[in-house]
Amino acid sequence: MKPPTWIAQLAHDGAVAYSQISRAHETLLAQLRALRLVEVDVQGSRRRVIVREPDGFAEWLAKHYPDVVAPPVPGQRAANIARVRNSKSGLVTHTAQPLLLRWFSSEPASPWAELTRRCGMIGITSDRLAVLDLPDLWTLLTVENWESFLALDDAPQTGTIIAVFTGGNIAETTLQALAALRPAPGYAVHFGDYDWSGLAIYRRIRAVFPQSLLHVPADLATLFHRFANHELLHGQLPLVAREDDSSEVRAVIALIAQYNAGLEQEIVPPPRL
Repeated sequence: MKPPTWIAQLAHDGAVAYSQISRAHETLLAQLRALRLVEVDVQGSRRRVIVREPDGFAEWLAKHYPDVVAPPVPGQRAANIARVRNSKSGLVTHTAQPLLLRWFSSEPASPWAELTRRCGMIGITSDRLAVLDLPDLWTLLTVENWESFLALDDAPQTGTIIAVFTGGNIAETTLQALAALRPAPGYAVHFGDYDWSGLAIYRRIRAVFPQSLLHVPADLATLFHRFANHELLHGQLPLVAREDDSSEVRAVIALIAQYNAGLEQEIVPPPRL
C-alpha cells in the first residue's frame, strides 16, 4: 500500500511541513503523536512534524507500508549529501552539537566553577561531555532562553549545580549525551517559557530525566495576570494534560488556557536551588 505523500516525505527527510497534512490525515498524525513517534516542532509561525523516535518510526513504517523505500541512514551532513545530495536529509545531520553550560559549586577549588567565573560559561561539544569531572551528587538546571541563562548567579550552599542552555528546543544529540552522563544528576529542574512550546520542550527533557521538575514560582498566576502575551501562542499547537504530567505542568496548562496567552521566562525569577 502506498503511504500518504507526507508520510513518504517524513520517512525520507525526517520532517515535513505541517501544512502538507490534510484534514483527512489528522487522525493518523494523532496516532503517531500518541505513540510518541513524531512531534510538532514550532518555530515562530513555522510548524513542522518531525520524527521523534527514528527506530520506532521505522518499525511502524515497515509494518504499515512495507513497500516504502527505507529512509536515509542518519549520519553527518557530508554523508547525507553523498546519499541524497542534501545535507539536511535524514534524521540526524550532526553527530555532535555545541553545548554551553555554567558550573556552580560550593567547592572553592572546583576547576569547572573557576572556569565559569573567569569566562562566564563553558563551551563543549556533546561528544566530549565525558571529560567533565562530575561529583557524586549534582543538580542539572536546563534553561531555555539566553538572557535567563546569562543572569544565573547561583552559589549553592552545598553540592554542584550545572546549568545547561537549551537554546529553545534542545537538540536530540545533546539530550542523549546529557542522559549518558554518569553519575546521573540526583536532582533536575527545567526553567523555560510558560507557553505550549515551552511545555513541549520540558516534556522532552522529562522523558529523558524523569526526576526533572518544572520551575513554577509561587506568584506565577500574578505574573500571568500582569504580563501574559496572546501573541506568544501564535503558531503553537495547544497541549492537553496527560496522565504523567505533574501538578506544576497542569497548573501552567490551566493558566495558559485561562488567559489564552503565554508568559516569557525572562520576567520570572530563576529557581533558587
